Amino acid sequence: MSQDELTRRRFLRGAGAGAAGLAGLAGLAGLRIPMARAAALPPSAQGLGLSLQSSADPALLPTPDQILAQVEAMVSYGPRLTGSDAQNAWIDQLEAEWSEAGVSVSRDHFTFTRWLAQSWSLDLLEGASAGAVPISSPFPYTAPTGPQGVTAPLVYVGPVPLPSIPGNPLDLLSDRWALAQWRQGLATDVKSQLAAVPGGVKGSIVLLEAPVPPLMAGDFTPFVTYTQDSTEAKAVADADDDYKRVWVVGAFIQYVLEAIEEAGPIGAVFILDASPQNAAGQYTPYAQPLFSIPALYVDRDTGTTLRAAAKGTPKARLTLVADVAPNTPSDSLVGIMPGDGSTDEVIILNSHTDGQNAFEENGGIALTAMARYFAALGPKARRRTLVFSAFTGHFGPGLPQAQGFVDDHPDLIKRAAASVTVEHFGATEWLDNARGYYPTGLPEVGSAWHSQTPIAVPLVESMRANSFDRCSALRPIGDYMIAVGGPFHKAGVPTISYIAGPNYLVDLAPNNHLDKLDTNRFAMELRWFADITQRLDKLPKAVLQAGDSDVWAHDGDSLTAIP
Repeated sequence: MSQDELTRRRFLRGAGAGAAGLAGLAGLAGLRIPMARAAALPPSAQGLGLSLQSSADPALLPTPDQILAQVEAMVSYGPRLTGSDAQNAWIDQLEAEWSEAGVSVSRDHFTFTRWLAQSWSLDLLEGASAGAVPISSPFPYTAPTGPQGVTAPLVYVGPVPLPSIPGNPLDLLSDRWALAQWRQGLATDVKSQLAAVPGGVKGSIVLLEAPVPPLMAGDFTPFVTYTQDSTEAKAVADADDDYKRVWVVGAFIQYVLEAIEEAGPIGAVFILDASPQNAAGQYTPYAQPLFSIPALYVDRDTGTTLRAAAKGTPKARLTLVADVAPNTPSDSLVGIMPGDGSTDEVIILNSHTDGQNAFEENGGIALTAMARYFAALGPKARRRTLVFSAFTGHFGPGLPQAQGFVDDHPDLIKRAAASVTVEHFGATEWLDNARGYYPTGLPEVGSAWHSQTPIAVPLVESMRANSFDRCSALRPIGDYMIAVGGPFHKAGVPTISYIAGPNYLVDLAPNNHLDKLDTNRFAMELRWFADITQRLDKLPKAVLQAGDSDVWAHDGDSLTAIP
């Protein structure tokens, strides 16, 4: 038997005790978990505290009005892009607030190449449509042109292939393999498209369509452990509800540009499948390396005009002026708030600090609220030390984000009983379809990814106890969670990683999308955050860890052997 097969069998034995194990936990907790959609969990429920009453004290948490004032103060710095003065000011504010709450704060220091766009444009120099072209946004971390721009024929290449993940979505290892296979296939498909252009694309400005995958809520069903839907209103998304979100483009578009670079064009223009209102300001993808050619985005309406104009391969001038600064410093915050001294174990509460608007990223506000909340309760109210991690690097290439904390603080990782990641509180749902770009009047769908251990039980209990509607608990894809908390999970820490991903998530907008903020939803999410932290503090580390977290902690990085 091969080493890879042994690793696979160890993983499956550790991570999957079968549906019967989950059924036993669900019965003890009184949970209503559809077995057809259930993840496999270990059967041990010893030591679990079961309660559907929230432990959070709302009087110790900020009110909706106070939340609004805090978000307004955060966005007053401007977009907090990685390494910017605005992000640095926000990090300084968080450090001051945590210190005032009695948290001992230190910093982890990193450097990277910062990229900040200053101006951008596209002009058609020939043909009936000659003139300035409306630009939605620059493609982050693409090569600056200087003020003079680059001039070349505009050549239409066609649509970027949509992602297609083969295999059984319930097989964690197949998912990882399928993603790797898709990435390789995507590059091959793009190169074939470029090669099919008469005369080639070398020295041209290429025009491509960047489709937004038409996801539906049901596409996540294979990963769902539990969905909260306690209200009489339409609280949770139906399987056929729209989950077409522009930020999903960021999961694959950088691989497309990598393939384009090899063909030798001097620039690229991507047509986002989004309305002008939704496409404006989209900052996607993020944390990729600096590219060798400049690129811009236009909305689908502008794209229609450009496709028609490109039939004549008119000369066009693409300009992207950006400040590129190597060795830019950027810090992550680490805070310590001791417990009652009865144990050396810790719970890690974390988010990132860089972002574009009122949502990306407001997790620092939530962490400050937790620091003040637990300071008010006092150290005797919990056993474990709380560790606050606010890391940098979500929008900067080469920075390790949460992995930096994992690498730099092995002692805290070893002592960690659990980790809770929070991102994008207070988001409302906006759809972009034939009706236009509009609000549905509902909260944005939330996802709480969890390690496949008994940590799922307090998670679901807390969702129910706090009426956390339009939120699902989901299992990870092997060692990957669609949120920044994944490195904690992979390091063997039982992890909950919460994220909401609205259409405007990474938009740069003059009003910072404050009109889309639901402060009541934000207040509820804070109550849930306090409640789940208190629940986790009461549970034995061995119980929380049993299952896949234990596998990741003791099995190393053996899954990297999978192609």
